[in-house]
Amino acid sequence: SSGILPVQDFLSAIKDTLGVERFWFFPTLAWFNASNNFLQLLGVAGVIFSLLLIIGVATIPVLIALFILYLSFVTVGQDFMMFQWDVLLLEVGFLAIFFSPRQIFPNASTHPSHTVVWLFRWLLFRLMLASGVLKLASGDPIWRNLTALSYHFETQPLPGPLSWYVHHLPEELLKFLTLGMFGVELV
Repeated sequence: SSGILPVQDFLSAIKDTLGVERFWFFPTLAWFNASNNFLQLLGVAGVIFSLLLIIGVATIPVLIALFILYLSFVTVGQDFMMFQWDVLLLEVGFLAIFFSPRQIFPNASTHPSHTVVWLFRWLLFRLMLASGVLKLASGDPIWRNLTALSYHFETQPLPGPLSWYVHHLPEELLKFLTLGMFGVELV
């Protein structure tokens, strides 16, 4: 309520602008209550449902609940939830509902639908292609001159144990690796 982008202020502005259509265009459980306690309750519910999913109990209803909870946070998260991975997590979460076994307790003999498997493959294809296209369309010269990896390893948020060593590879090799990354993402 006293944060950088308060949820209640955001929802009030949407309510004033859209009226009843707000429920369709901005689906969130926060319409019922946008208090700090309620939002924390949604987070705790997400943890509980995640634990139920891990042990494999009632996976379809649990996945539906998790999807609704995450959609609620993405909808009101504003600048903090506008990243490519947020939409990716929503899409994967939605597909997981149809990928999941249709029984209360897990059974190793069930197999997912071939259609859903292909939808996951399509999602992966779109993700990879969009990642490559967005890099080129960004207009950032480090992608076009293939020097992005010269900066990546020293600026990545969670560097791996080999990042320091890879960062010090010859620049021509890093350019070749950047070209390889475009080959994987675009081809």
